[in-house]
Amino acid sequence: MIASSSKTRERESSPSRQEIPYDQASTSTSSSFLSPITPQVQSPLLRAPAEIIQKVLSASGGEEIQAIASAAKVCKELRSIIYENPDQALWRQVLVQHYDDPRTAAAFPTPRSSSSIDWRKNVQNRELVRRIFSDWAEDKLNQVNQHIDLIIPTLLNMYLDISPTTPSSDPSASDDSPNSILLSTWLRSSLFKHIYESQYFTEPEPTTSYQLRSSPKRVKRKTIDPVISQLHCLIPPEYKDDLMGDREWRGFMRRTVYNAKNFEEENDYGPFTSDGKVNWELIDAICSVMMCNAQELIKGDPTAWLPAVQPLSYGVESVRGWGYTDLRRPDNLAQGEVWDWVGIEGTWCGCYAFMDYVDWVALNYPQSAFLHRLSSEIDLSLYHEALGDLMQLDLKICNDPYTNNPRENKCEYHEFTTDRFPQPLPSMETDLPTSSLLPPLYFHGSSVPYAGGEAPPLPQNAIRGVVTLTADDPPQVRWTMIIRYRNEDRWRLECVQVGGRGSKRGFFGIWSDASRGEQSPCGPAWYWKV
Repeated sequence: MIASSSKTRERESSPSRQEIPYDQASTSTSSSFLSPITPQVQSPLLRAPAEIIQKVLSASGGEEIQAIASAAKVCKELRSIIYENPDQALWRQVLVQHYDDPRTAAAFPTPRSSSSIDWRKNVQNRELVRRIFSDWAEDKLNQVNQHIDLIIPTLLNMYLDISPTTPSSDPSASDDSPNSILLSTWLRSSLFKHIYESQYFTEPEPTTSYQLRSSPKRVKRKTIDPVISQLHCLIPPEYKDDLMGDREWRGFMRRTVYNAKNFEEENDYGPFTSDGKVNWELIDAICSVMMCNAQELIKGDPTAWLPAVQPLSYGVESVRGWGYTDLRRPDNLAQGEVWDWVGIEGTWCGCYAFMDYVDWVALNYPQSAFLHRLSSEIDLSLYHEALGDLMQLDLKICNDPYTNNPRENKCEYHEFTTDRFPQPLPSMETDLPTSSLLPPLYFHGSSVPYAGGEAPPLPQNAIRGVVTLTADDPPQVRWTMIIRYRNEDRWRLECVQVGGRGSKRGFFGIWSDASRGEQSPCGPAWYWKV
């Protein structure tokens, strides 16, 4: 009665079928295209218990959820069961058939109860978004813009609802997350690119400024929705150098990551806000610059950056982490051993990018550049920064160096004074707010050029660092790392692991001079586990 037969589906998919325009499918920021219209006659099905009717409706609308709305239009009793049942059992069954169950979402430390979830609204919103992405066309641009305030939070909610993965999961073989599959398709689409750019750019304003320019056509908005920036980080950008719009966008990304004013003492010289949360606009720029560079290298020589192929592949699956649903200390971990809750130990690969110092000064100190007769105008849409060698990091966790543990239990890489490092080492602690959900993890290790690369042998660089959780809700994973060269702290990195703990995409951040000296440079960095 309710299920669509193959002939029915053929009729519905034919060019003559009546489509529901976006503006009729939803009002402003809420979707209602699954709402009832008029009741019709009863059915013998209604003699069954409500639980049976709900299961029949759920199964019948399994392939086409809109069939459930059609049933509500023709039967008053069915409409009551579908839309007025307070426990929303039907909508709960429908949602878990088509999407990840939000009760098992990896992102939230405290599991959500069924009663706290608006199942019907979630289904309606997601089905509207599904139809918008499926029916997208250039002539529907204005209609899509009317639903931006619905589309963006719906996409983020779908990402946050993704179930957790495990350390042994293979992203190339994983298909247990419907949300991950859908988001990987939608976030790669031309529609999402349009949505992203409409939120990132605005119409250009007349200007007579002769200073650095990164785009002659479009103007970056002063305030960027952090949600759209966070969503843009989930998929490697598809950049085409022959498209002016793409070059302009990349120029803005470069200007963001090399602008020293974005990384100052108030945000620990990293991609954070002053209240200890992630600044997604900065992370988006860092991710974009580093992944575009990696894609260009791989395209030119597939073997050059072979370790980067996996974190750039598999769509959203690469930013699917272990989550916070199970934070129990492993039973097989010996007493006194530190629990590596983020997966620090092992081998990591990564790299950093940098501008020529003269160009970096021109970008950040144009007056100084003018006095020294340096170029004061650079088109960042055409600029090509340099990349350092692909590096291999071998990391190990260690005990907390700032507790009252006996000296012999401490790690010498973190001690303030040792025979190995006679000069006091700066603390790794932060003054920004953090989450206490999990304890800080301290680590140390070494850094050498990647064995598969062509870089000349270099002395081992000592590394020390700490991983903490940010003050975000849900919390994000923050990495602080100092690279020590020839018994001197040389570089400091402040990073965020996109996707959370266990994410195979790795962590992105900003490197800067460890001394924080005046006019000391900064730039983007990216490391991932191999």
